[in-house]
Amino acid sequence: MPTPPGARRRTSALVRAVVSVLTLGLLVSACADTGGAASDAGPRDTVVVVTADQASNVVRDFGFTNGQDNQEVTNSLHAQLIRKPYIDEQGANVKVQDLYTFEPLLAESYDVSPDGKVFTFHLRHGLLSQQGNELTSEDVLWSFQRKFATKGGGMPGYYAPMLTDLGRQLQAVDRYTVTFTIDQPGYGFTLLGNLAENIGSIYDSTYLRRHATPEDPYAVQWGVSDMLNGNVGFGPYMLQSVTPNQEIVMVANPNYVFGPLPIQTIIRRVVPDAATRANMVANGDADIALDLRPADQADLASNPDVFTPKATSNLYQSLTMNTTKAPFDKQEVRQALAYAIPYDQIVDEVYRGRAYSYRHLLDDKAPYYDGSQLPDYTFDPAKAKELLAAAGVTAPVPFTLTVSNATPSVQDSAVLFAAAAKEAGFEVTINEVPAAQMSSDGLAGKLQASMATGSAVTMSPPYQLQLVTQPGGGANTSFWSGPTYDAFASVLKQGLAGEDAIGPVSGPLWSEAEAMMLRDGGTLFLARVMSPYSMRADVKGYAQRTDRRIDYSVLTAG
Repeated sequence: MPTPPGARRRTSALVRAVVSVLTLGLLVSACADTGGAASDAGPRDTVVVVTADQASNVVRDFGFTNGQDNQEVTNSLHAQLIRKPYIDEQGANVKVQDLYTFEPLLAESYDVSPDGKVFTFHLRHGLLSQQGNELTSEDVLWSFQRKFATKGGGMPGYYAPMLTDLGRQLQAVDRYTVTFTIDQPGYGFTLLGNLAENIGSIYDSTYLRRHATPEDPYAVQWGVSDMLNGNVGFGPYMLQSVTPNQEIVMVANPNYVFGPLPIQTIIRRVVPDAATRANMVANGDADIALDLRPADQADLASNPDVFTPKATSNLYQSLTMNTTKAPFDKQEVRQALAYAIPYDQIVDEVYRGRAYSYRHLLDDKAPYYDGSQLPDYTFDPAKAKELLAAAGVTAPVPFTLTVSNATPSVQDSAVLFAAAAKEAGFEVTINEVPAAQMSSDGLAGKLQASMATGSAVTMSPPYQLQLVTQPGGGANTSFWSGPTYDAFASVLKQGLAGEDAIGPVSGPLWSEAEAMMLRDGGTLFLARVMSPYSMRADVKGYAQRTDRRIDYSVLTAG
């Protein structure tokens, strides 16, 4: 697979002052509205998206949900201070994000102090929210206060150790200037990465404060009470209507920083069956189909009217064991399960060319990465049974594997895994639940084991490692602890003490920590998975993002 783009520019992104916005060349003039998914020639300003589920909550700080619709709707509503630009990638048929460079979005520019500890953001003047209120430094401060004060969103975990004391580390210099101060320069790359993602979204504090109460000081519960209360940001789109379990309509935000947008209306329709979604995009009844089975994508490959993105991916498929619950409270059982997974069979039979073998977390093309210490997990039933015997565990070992009912490829993988694991001494019961329930139950420690796709949208090694291991983190469902975890955390601390998170001192330490996690922790990685969606061939401008969501603001249709 091609080397991640932009790696050679990683250091300059932290030390140079960004003084201007790159020209967005994908915008075109307003298009005629033909209703979306049209076969008529000519541009149109409406797209129809078919999705497996429907967003149930667009208040990101209230809680994390894995559903595609939740995340795409939320992302479309909001914008951040900075973003990762889209660039070409060798061997890909779409643009991808430059993982190591950041450009202004809501900020007009930013600069970094000589010691690498103070990041100063200069906000655009006159930029209005979806409600018509001007962006100010108070919006930035209030947004982060809300993130950190609201339980359930996992924000303190995402931002630790970069930000732990907002009162000291986040300051408004004046109406249009804010500073973030970090304790060590090695935190800088991860801070910028987080600020460029949805966890860095800035809200309209003027509007939200009108709906705050002493019991709900940040208007979180108010936002959750009605999805149409979600138009509280500076993003490219706004919610227009919600028909429960059927349809969400979004319209372009007239105040968006890079407006007017070519796509003015997004109609998101719930179509639970993946094959039906594939047929709809093949027949022109939908412009974009989300969460398709790889088999359906393979069948669509011969259709000249359908386009399927192809690029390297940070989307992993993982199997997570709750280390606080039997039988996975024993290291030998966790390692035994690592040898009970039919890795190659899942890649070949489930993904049919839409995934590639990748059995660890970090990017092996990153500077100074060294995978020589990684355990060599393969499907080896005899080895699995040997480890179970060493643990004093009698086979078959029963456990429940929870999966989302909105991710077909994971459902198919779970079926293959359950059959293969039986040969290795495990008896697997598959439990399919809605994505939101799986997420909330996992973070609450209710699941015995789970299989899912996921990613660290901020491709910073310490962030990636902490995301799945840090106590209180938004993706930690293994609850790994004990002496090996303590040693792992110590290595992370050493890496964070370096001046450059992906430099020659810290880089090898992330590799060491990753190997420790894979040998003893509760999360196993099966493969890297390409995007599970296809679209009409006349939908142009798609760019693959590390958050796996579609940026509709850069699309054109027709």
